[in-house]
Amino acid sequence: MRWGLVAKPNDKTVERIAKEVYSFIKENGEVFAETKIAKPLGIKGFSTAEINKEAEVVVTVGGDGTILFALKEIDKPIFAINSSAMGFLTEVDAKYAESGLKKLLKGDYNVEERAKLKVLLDEERLPDAANEVTVQTATIAKIIDFNIFVDDEVIDVLKADGVIIATPTGATGYALSVGGPIVDPRVDAAVIAPIAPFRLSTRPWIVPIDKRVCVELAGESKVAKLVVDGRDSFDLHPGQRVCITLSETRARFIRFGETFYQTVRLKLVR
Repeated sequence: MRWGLVAKPNDKTVERIAKEVYSFIKENGEVFAETKIAKPLGIKGFSTAEINKEAEVVVTVGGDGTILFALKEIDKPIFAINSSAMGFLTEVDAKYAESGLKKLLKGDYNVEERAKLKVLLDEERLPDAANEVTVQTATIAKIIDFNIFVDDEVIDVLKADGVIIATPTGATGYALSVGGPIVDPRVDAAVIAPIAPFRLSTRPWIVPIDKRVCVELAGESKVAKLVVDGRDSFDLHPGQRVCITLSETRARFIRFGETFYQTVRLKLVR
C-alpha cells in the first residue's frame, strides 16, 4: 500500500507518535511524508498535493486542525489518529494507532464521505472548506453590515460580528459555539449562523447545501476578513461578494463503525 503521512508540526508528542506510525506503515508499503514531519523523521518530504497524487490512504497525527490542513489539497481517504484534547474528526486515539492500522490493512473499515464547500470571492476561486467559511469583523469590538443571499434572494440584512457558513462537519465546530444546530453529516445541508447579531430576532438558517449562499458587505461597512477553515484569510471590502456552494470534491474518512451520534455523546456531551 502507498501511504501518506501528515502530522502536527513542532509537537514532541506528535513526533514520537508519528515515528511509531512511520515505522509500522513503512513495513507495509511505501510512505510519502509531508515536509514538516519528514524533517524530524530524517526522510524525504512531500507537499500535500504530491501526497494526494501518490498515496492511497493518508494517515494524520494530531487533531482536527491537522485534518483540515490535509484536506486543503487531499481527497484520498484519511485515517486520523488523535493526539489532541478533542479530535472530534479523528478515528482513534494514539494508543490504538497500531491496532487501527492493522484493521485498515485487513480491509476492515468503511470510507465515509462528507461534503465540502466551494468558495468564490468575486468569482475568483479560493480553497475549498471542509468545516466552514467565516466572514468576520477585522476590527475588535466593531460590527459589520452585510447582506446574506440564497440563490440571489436576500434572506437577511445584518449588523453583527460576522456570519459562519458551515458544512454538516463544521456544524459541530465554530457554528455550534454561536448557537448553530448539530447536523448529521449525512444531511445535505449548510448552516448559516450569525456571530453576535445586533437583533435578538436573528437566528441560524439551514439551507440545501447545493444552494448558492452569498455574503456582501454593505457600502458603509468596514473591511472584513474572509476565513476558510480557520486557516486561509482574505480581505473582504464593501461591495465585494463571497459566494459559497457545494464543491465537486469530498472529504473522505476511514471509519471502523462508531456512529456520529456516539462521537457527539462522547466528545461534546460528557
